Amino acid sequence: MTSTLWRPPPPLGPGGRPFRGWRVVPFLLSLAAFAANMVILLSDRAPGLFSRLSARIDAGVSIAAGATGVANPGRVPQSDFNVHFVIWAVVTLLIGLATWSWPSLVLASATVFTSSVLLELAQRTFTETRSVQRGDVIANAVGVACGTCAVAAFAVVWWAFSTRRSAPRP
Repeated sequence: MTSTLWRPPPPLGPGGRPFRGWRVVPFLLSLAAFAANMVILLSDRAPGLFSRLSARIDAGVSIAAGATGVANPGRVPQSDFNVHFVIWAVVTLLIGLATWSWPSLVLASATVFTSSVLLELAQRTFTETRSVQRGDVIANAVGVACGTCAVAAFAVVWWAFSTRRSAPRP
């Protein structure tokens, strides 16, 4: 009778994640975030819109580096780096939560990165004040990688929690 109460552990990876019926929500949010990213990256006014936020982030990095006693903190990231990192990490995280297998997570991450590079290249054609910058592409890659790692970490933690919960009790 104990064996009927025991469930096999969920598969490791995105396939074992919770909220199967709700995966459309992060997918729709990822589409909205991607559309917002398009507007931000192809808008000539975006640097001015986000300059105050980015300046605060950069100032915080400089203050933290000074507080730790680092005389020359090295190259403090440009303001644009922070914005690119955050917007692509969010899109990757949301679309990653909507995927259901490791291959689909990898494919989604590669698609998000490719799209981010294409949008960066489109700035040359569709904007007058924005330009293609290698640092932005690097920030996009770091953001996508961090978003992917966050989804993978969530999947592993959820799997460990689910496996422990479904283990038979003595």
